[in-house]
Amino acid sequence: MKSPTLEVIAQSINYGDLPEIWRVPDIEQFSSDKTLYDYQVDALKKVACSLYLYYSVSSNRKQEILSDESDIERKFTFASRYDVSGISCLTVKQYENNADRRNSKQHDVFRILSEFIQPQGEEIFYQHLINRMCFWMATGSGKTLIMVKLIEFLHRLQQNGCIPKRNILILAPSDHLLKQVHQTVDEFNQQGLSIQLISLRDIGKPHQGRIWDSATVYYHRSDNISELQREALIDFRRYENDGKWYVLFDEAHKGSKEDSKRQAYYSVMARSGFLFNFSATFTDPEDIATTVKKYNLEEFILNGHGKHIYLNEDQFTSFKSGSIEINHAQRQVIVLKSLIALALVTKEVDALRSNTGLPLYHLPLMLTLVSSVNTDIENENNDLWAFFQTLREVASGEIDASIFQVVKQELLYEWQSSNLLFGSTGHTVVGDQKQTELAQLTISELREHVFLSRSKSALQIIRGRDSKELAFQMKNASTPFALIRIGDTSKWRSRLLVGYEETETLRDTSFFDSLEQSSITILMGSRSFFESWDSNRPNVINFINIGGIDAKKFVVQSVGRGVRIEPFPGQRRRFVFLPDTTERQVIQPYSNHVSLPETLFVFSTNKTAVQSVLEGLQAEKMGIFESVGGFELNAKPTVNGQEIPLLVPDYKEFSKEVNLQAKFSMDDDTFQRFQQWLDSTSDSVLIVRDNLTIGDINKLRRIGKGEGVNIIEGKSYTSLLFLQSRLHAHFKLSLKDVESIRELDSTEDIIHFRQIRAQLEPEEMNRLRQKIQIVHRGELSVEDQRRIAGEFATGLISNEEFSNLINAKSVEIFKSLTIKNIASHYYVPVIMATKHKSAFIKHVINEESEIQFIQALEQWLEVNTPNWDAWMFSKIDESVDSVHVPYFDSSLNEYRRFLPDFVFWMLAGKKYQIVFVDPKGTEHASAYRKIDGFRQIFEYSTKPKIFDFQDLVVVVKLLMFNRTDTVPSAYSMYWTSDVAEIFKSI
Repeated sequence: MKSPTLEVIAQSINYGDLPEIWRVPDIEQFSSDKTLYDYQVDALKKVACSLYLYYSVSSNRKQEILSDESDIERKFTFASRYDVSGISCLTVKQYENNADRRNSKQHDVFRILSEFIQPQGEEIFYQHLINRMCFWMATGSGKTLIMVKLIEFLHRLQQNGCIPKRNILILAPSDHLLKQVHQTVDEFNQQGLSIQLISLRDIGKPHQGRIWDSATVYYHRSDNISELQREALIDFRRYENDGKWYVLFDEAHKGSKEDSKRQAYYSVMARSGFLFNFSATFTDPEDIATTVKKYNLEEFILNGHGKHIYLNEDQFTSFKSGSIEINHAQRQVIVLKSLIALALVTKEVDALRSNTGLPLYHLPLMLTLVSSVNTDIENENNDLWAFFQTLREVASGEIDASIFQVVKQELLYEWQSSNLLFGSTGHTVVGDQKQTELAQLTISELREHVFLSRSKSALQIIRGRDSKELAFQMKNASTPFALIRIGDTSKWRSRLLVGYEETETLRDTSFFDSLEQSSITILMGSRSFFESWDSNRPNVINFINIGGIDAKKFVVQSVGRGVRIEPFPGQRRRFVFLPDTTERQVIQPYSNHVSLPETLFVFSTNKTAVQSVLEGLQAEKMGIFESVGGFELNAKPTVNGQEIPLLVPDYKEFSKEVNLQAKFSMDDDTFQRFQQWLDSTSDSVLIVRDNLTIGDINKLRRIGKGEGVNIIEGKSYTSLLFLQSRLHAHFKLSLKDVESIRELDSTEDIIHFRQIRAQLEPEEMNRLRQKIQIVHRGELSVEDQRRIAGEFATGLISNEEFSNLINAKSVEIFKSLTIKNIASHYYVPVIMATKHKSAFIKHVINEESEIQFIQALEQWLEVNTPNWDAWMFSKIDESVDSVHVPYFDSSLNEYRRFLPDFVFWMLAGKKYQIVFVDPKGTEHASAYRKIDGFRQIFEYSTKPKIFDFQDLVVVVKLLMFNRTDTVPSAYSMYWTSDVAEIFKSI
C-alpha cells in the first residue's frame, strides 16, 4: 500500500516553524539525570506537528478548537490529508448482515462502534476514527518515556487553551507494565510538572494534589475493560464520559477477537479526544496508516540500540508435536547447540569483566519458550518436559562424548557460512579467534558456565514462595541455574518430578522478579509469561513449536525483548556506536570479546516460520527505508606526506546569570500581567506553594523589574503559572562556549552517510547499490556503455562528446539522483537529487539550496584553485550529525543547535580554518539569532577568536550562501554568493 502514513503527514511541516506554545517543553530532558535519545525526541516532534495539524490548522477560528460541535468537521478535515483511495477500505468497519458473520469480530466491532458513532448504512467511515496516532517502536526503545513526556505536553496544551480539556487515561495489559509506568512517572516528577496517577475506578472521588503545575492522570488494566461490571472488570460505558478522553494505550498490538473488541472500547472512549497507541508489533493496516513514528526492530538494531540477530540453520525437528518416535540423539544435538552458544557468550562476558575490572554487559541468559506444558507423562505433546529431560541428560553426563564434538563442528560450519539477519552487512557471528575458542570448548567448561558446576551431577528442585516457579540446581553446586515459570507447577511436582530431591528457599521474592542479578542462566516457560518483561540478559532464545502466522506477533515481541543491550551502565548501544568516553577506552583493547555478547541467537522448531517473520520486518512495504550502504570515508588530503586533521569545536557549559545574557522573551501584555501578579504574591507563598528557593524568587523579581526581558510582540503566555515554570527552567540554563578544538570523531560527528536509506523494490535497490559501486570503483556500467555507443553510432553525440562520456566513470544517474565521486568530499560517493527533493531516499543532498551550492562550488573549482596547502569539505545532516554551533533562540527562550549544511577544513602552513557554510541562510530573524550565537562563541569584538590544536592556529568562520537576500549592514559580512569567499583567509 503506497498511501502516506501519519508520519509522512507530520513531516509536511517543520517542527521549528510551530508556534512556541505548540512545542514540547524541554523536549530532550526527561528527568534530572536522564535525557531522551534522538529517535524519542523525533517522535515527540512528530506528535506536536500532528496535533497542531489536527487541532489548529483544521480549525479556522480558535473558539472552534474548544467546540464539541466542530469535532466532526475537524476529523473530516484532518482525514482529507490521508490518501482516501488507499486506506478507506482498510479502516472502514463493515458489517455484513448474514448468519455466518454474526459472531465475527468485525460484527462485534461494528456493534460497539455504531452504538456511539452514527453509521452510514452498514459502514462507519474511517474519518470518525482518524483522531488517533500509533507509535510503532521496538521493545526496549523507551516508549514509556515518550508516554510520560506526551502527558506533560497534553497538560500544557490544555492549560494554554490549544486543545480541549479532557481527562487523560493510561491503559496497559498487565500490572507489571502499570508498575513500570508508576516508576517512570515517579522519576519524571522529580522536576517540573507533577503527574498524579489515580485508578480509573476512583474517577470523581476527591483527591489531594498540588495547587498548581499538577496533572491528574487515570490508569487501568486494558484487559479489564469490558462490557460487564464485575469485581475485576469494568463496563466501559460507565466510564466513557461522552468520549472525552485522551487515551494512551501501551502494548496496543492486537489479534484476537477480544483484543479487537477492546480496541473498539478505547476508540469510543477517545472519540471526542485522541487515542495514542504504543506497540512494537503493529500489523493491521489502519494502525500502519496512522503511525506517527516508526522505529521498529529493524531500525532499532541498525542504529546500534540492540543486539545483532542470528537465526540458526538447524531446527528442533525432534521436538515436533505428535512424533511417534523421538530421536534422543538429535534432540541432544540441537539442545547442545543452544547451550554451547550460551556458554561461549558467558565466557566472553567473563573475559571482559576480568580484563577490565568493570561490570560490563550483562549476565547471559537462555530463554526457552514452548507451546505446551502438558503434565501427562504419557502425552507426547509436552514440549517443555522434552526440553527439560534433555537438559537433565546433559547435566548428568548421559550423552556420548562424540556427540559433543560433532555438535561443535556443525555449529562452527553454520556460523562461518551464515550472515546475521539484522546487523552490519556481511557481519558473521564469529571470527578466527572465536572459531578457535569454539573448537577448544570442553563439556566441563559448558557445565561451569551454564550449570554452574564443572562436574556432572543430578538435579534437585528449589521450591520458592511463588507457585508458578520451580528452580533447579546441580546437587554439587551452591546456586540454581534454571527456572521454570508456568501457570501452576504443582502438577509438575506431583506427576513429572517424582523422585527428585526438593528443598524450599527462604527468599521472600520470586526468582523471576530478581532475575536481573540472579545466578539463573536458563529460563523456561510458555508464551504466556513473556509479556511485559524487559531485560538486557537474553542471548539465546529457543522457540519450540511456536511459529507461523498465528504466532507472528508473539515471535516478534519475544525477539524484541531479547535484543536490549547495555555495554556499561547508562550506555545502551553496541560498542561501535558508543561515544569516545573513558569507559570505551578501557574496553577498546578487549573489543574482540564484544561480538558474542552483542548477538542474540535464535533457535526454532520451525525455522522457516520464524525467519519469515524476521525478514518480513525488513521487507515490509509500509514505509520501510532499507539501508543502502556502499559509502566509505574518502582519503584525507596530505601535506608533506602527512594527513591533515579534520577539526571541529567541542563545547562546554558554564553557569552564569543566564537571564542577563540570554534574555527571556514575552510580549508587553504578558510582562505587565506578570509584574502585577508578582507584586501581589509574597515570598512565603512562592516558597510554600511553588517550592521555590530564595535565589529563584530573587531572579523572578529581577525579571519583574525588566532585567533580562526581551519584549517581543505576539510572544504571549495565557497562564502566568506556566510562565513562571518556564522562567524557573530558564534560570537553570547554562551558557555555551568552546572547551577545545578536537579531531572529528568518525563514529559520532558526521555519520549520516552510514544511514542513507531508500524505499525501493528489491530489484531497484540492487540497481542503486550496483551504481554506487560502479561510481566508487570508477567503472561505467555495461548498460551505459551500450547507450553511449548507440547514441554515437546514430549521430546523437559527437566524437568528442563520446570520448568524454565513455571516460566519465565518476557519475551515475538513478531515477532523480546523481551519484558521483567528489574528490575533496569527506565520504564517497556523494548522492544528490538532480532537480527536486526525492522522497524515496533519506540523508542525501536533497534540498534545492544545497544542490545549487554544490553546482556553484564545482563550477568555481573548474577554473580556480583554492589558495591553501590542502582542504576538504563535508555535508552535515541536521537530523543525524552532531557538528553544530549552539545558539540561544530568544523566540523559544531556549538553547538550540545550528547545524550548517556544510563544513570546510583548510590548512596553509600552521594556519587552520574551519568554515561553516549554510546555503539556506535568509534574512529572517532565525538566521540573525544563529549568527548572534556564532559571534558570542567564535568572535571577540568582531575579531575571530584564536584556538590552538597541537602546533596549529585555528579560526572558525561562518557564511550564509545566498544569492538574493538583502540584509542589515550589521550582518552583511556573513552573506555571500561568491564561492571565493569560502576560501578567503581571515
